[in-house]
Amino acid sequence: MDLVYLQLPLVFFTAAAPMASGAFIGLAIAFLTTRFSAETLRRIDRWTLLPLVILAVGVIAAVAFMNTPQSALLVIQGIDPGAFGFAVFMAVAFAVVALVYWIVAMVGRLSDGARKAFATVVAVLAVVYSVAIGAAYMMSDVPLWASIIVPLGFAGFSLASGVPLGMLMLAAARALPEARETRFGTAALVTALVGAVVSILAITVQLMNAQATVAAIFPGADAVPGAWVYLIVSIAGFVVALACMRGALSGPRSGRSAAPLGSTAGVAAMPWNSVDSAAASPAAEGNVVPDLEARYRRQAATDATKAVPYLVLGNVAVLAALVAARVLFYAMQF
Repeated sequence: MDLVYLQLPLVFFTAAAPMASGAFIGLAIAFLTTRFSAETLRRIDRWTLLPLVILAVGVIAAVAFMNTPQSALLVIQGIDPGAFGFAVFMAVAFAVVALVYWIVAMVGRLSDGARKAFATVVAVLAVVYSVAIGAAYMMSDVPLWASIIVPLGFAGFSLASGVPLGMLMLAAARALPEARETRFGTAALVTALVGAVVSILAITVQLMNAQATVAAIFPGADAVPGAWVYLIVSIAGFVVALACMRGALSGPRSGRSAAPLGSTAGVAAMPWNSVDSAAASPAAEGNVVPDLEARYRRQAATDATKAVPYLVLGNVAVLAALVAARVLFYAMQF
């Protein structure tokens, strides 16, 4: 495990990169399923900077780690130059396209169709970028990493951790009430669930392969001491993230549908004595429904951010799951 602790910056980078890039998968799902108001889109665009900052922090940690010749040699030794070069290329390509998307969105140059198409392109690049990182490890000379399950696991990481981060951005931008009225919740949950299942499968298969390899040479020995603890922590993190997503989606919906229902739903929601007294007052006559609608919208704006704590907890849990999985992965470096 000493080698793992030495490479903790890389552990963080390989956890943060799929999570940050995968956030655009969550955004793409939101834009493909929900038509947000212009004001909501402006708030979402401001929060789109969050995954870019997380990615930048991860890259800085990795670059700082490789600043010394010994650390750089530890990273690139045994790595296939072509696979490593492709991973670097995809990192640059994703960062540039994602940054251009954010800038164009911030200046208000994206129509609804263009936004959907652009966000989808960034989401696809996010998955390819994650797979490219996994492929670089798969093509190394570490025997236990030489498996197609490694890039597949990175793709799962991108879905399982990126979608919760994208949902957190929507919640922080007070966009979840609008998204709850559409198929966004189902699509986001299914996508994150698929990613979690693939991630857990990849981690488990790698651990079983490592255990079988070690046991064949040293019967009764453990491949990685305490490995099952890391596996349980990782599985628990994915489960908690999914549960937090489900809890965040069960909140109130947008008040945009209140206007068409004004005179029926609005008044019906009031106590009858309140309606009678309001109708009896000349000053208030004709203003009951608008007042109710304004009050409902104010309450909806307050409720819109109540999902943020759930999703912060979910993102912390899934990041812990990724870090545990990556520690276990690096521990197999023998």
